[in-house]
Amino acid sequence: MSNIEYRKEGLDLKRFGLYLQKRIWIIIVLTILGFGVGALTYQLVRSINMPVEYQAVSKLYISFNVDENGDVYQYYNGYTWDELLDSDPVMECIMTYLPGYNSAPVRESTKAEILSDVRLLTVTVKGNTEKFVREVQMAVQDGLTLYATTTDELRAIYTIRSISPERVYWEDRTMVSGISGAIVFGIVSLMAYLFGYVLNETICVQSDLEKRFPIRALGIMTRNQKGLQPYNQELKANLLYLLTDKKTLVFIDIDDHAELRGADMEKLLNWKEGGSLGGDGIVSGELVWHVRSEEDEDDWFADEKEKEWKIYPLNGSQLTDRECELIRRMGGVVLLIPFGVNNASRKTERVLSLLKNQDCNVLGAIISEADEEYLNRYFA
Repeated sequence: MSNIEYRKEGLDLKRFGLYLQKRIWIIIVLTILGFGVGALTYQLVRSINMPVEYQAVSKLYISFNVDENGDVYQYYNGYTWDELLDSDPVMECIMTYLPGYNSAPVRESTKAEILSDVRLLTVTVKGNTEKFVREVQMAVQDGLTLYATTTDELRAIYTIRSISPERVYWEDRTMVSGISGAIVFGIVSLMAYLFGYVLNETICVQSDLEKRFPIRALGIMTRNQKGLQPYNQELKANLLYLLTDKKTLVFIDIDDHAELRGADMEKLLNWKEGGSLGGDGIVSGELVWHVRSEEDEDDWFADEKEKEWKIYPLNGSQLTDRECELIRRMGGVVLLIPFGVNNASRKTERVLSLLKNQDCNVLGAIISEADEEYLNRYFA
């Protein structure tokens, strides 16, 4: 079958579900592993890359003067204070209390904002060391108090709360990182199995045969033949209809276990309703084994004793002109394709090509060694 035809098969959701069912535990394990990897990676990055930073917050109360009309100055907003804190007049007052410091890092480390009431000023100081933050915090508080005495708009500024410098940590996002890792691992593993399913060439049910090869799907032969199961019953009915009164069957086992499959086929074709498997008597309804005579055992064309069925098992990897002559002489061959074997499709293509070139008639194909539990779930 060409690659284009293979891609046209489509997605059998029931089959994909059963394919995934046996592997879902791996996806769950990988998802849990992804959670652990995500959480541990975050903690590792957090411990290595998180900068050492301290922060101190001061709350100051502003008392405004009144203008010539008797109105209180109240046009100082958060933006004004942030700009004012970096201005030279205010910075000169602050630097009075920071001898030996440069004003540039002080400007970069301070931020002023009005959060609600225009009379409440919040000043935040950040820096790499606790000593620097503490000294700048105290200098800003004292500097703003000094600045209030130099301007007409302000009557006084005084500190109502001063929070000591504290180490600043990143927000703990361990759980978020773990969940993200679990999602990534889960999706990747699911996509990997989906990709593997798309490339999967195993044959499990008759529809797989019909989609991939231009041959008739005769049925399924299960691993444990418990009497005439529905699958074996259907297979036997199809074989009897196909072979009519020939009572001969030539088959090629793609998996190269022809002798074992030959015994299975003997068991299937010689079974009669009401009998018991393994019987060797001659009572009607019991199973009677029919095998080739020991005389001329290697010669398929030698005269054999009269028997109900003649089974000719062939291995797919050992086909020669002799086997092809037998197939032409018997009028055709049935292929036995193993259940769930990934390279079975490729082997089947090779055998079909040989049979076509040898003008050998392919009567149909059977899925052998099928998992009955899988079939019951698929056809449920």
